[in-house]
Amino acid sequence: MLNKIKGFFSGEHTLEESVQLSLETDKSGEVTTHDLHVATAVILVQVASSDEAIAREEAEAVCGVIEENLGISQELIPSLVETAVAARRQKGKIDDFINLINDRFSTDQRRLLLAMVWKIVLADNKIEKLEERMVIQLRNRLRLTFEDGQQAREMAETNKV
Repeated sequence: MLNKIKGFFSGEHTLEESVQLSLETDKSGEVTTHDLHVATAVILVQVASSDEAIAREEAEAVCGVIEENLGISQELIPSLVETAVAARRQKGKIDDFINLINDRFSTDQRRLLLAMVWKIVLADNKIEKLEERMVIQLRNRLRLTFEDGQQAREMAETNKV
């Protein structure tokens, strides 16, 4: 599975037909859509590939946080990641996904997403300046406070995500 996902990151594999994924709830208690799962995965993929070299630990962290926090089975994760990689390549799509996340997720859920991002950044035991800048920008775009960002990082560092 990991090699397939790394292939999606690098563009070696193409987008296959999307698979309907298991559902969670949004801030209003409604079931989330496939689009919200893709939006979350796009953010995670963006961060994992920010320093050009996707470490094995980062790819594993992406899979782990998706499975654990979105309730998506291991069998469906490659399809979700593949969809996210393809969507990420579309100009302007990142903004659409961040807007969807801001509209549908509560502050606590957005903080959890930022903690998932920190988990990926910390996975290879080194924080590149580019990664740190990306997390700060994402925190701002997710309308989270400095304190929310600190809490998110602490959640990642203490394995609460």
